Amino acid sequence: MNAIVSWQKIRCLILDIDGICTDGSLQYTASGESTKTFHVHDGQGIRALRHAQIEVCIISGRTHPAVTRRFKEL
Repeated sequence: MNAIVSWQKIRCLILDIDGICTDGSLQYTASGESTKTFHVHDGQGIRALRHAQIEVCIISGRTHPAVTRRFKEL
């Protein structure tokens, strides 16, 4: 199968957040709040997919304000 043809068939990419879109580490502030760290390269890839009109969906076991903010930015 031609690689160009197979890429053209992709309509949606579904990503788990923790360990895929983050570095997988657990960090807590002094007050006990958790934080998330995202890599800019992942964001660039997601923007490129969106530019190519490929939907990107994210899944996570729990909600986190940093995840909501990051993906609204993208």
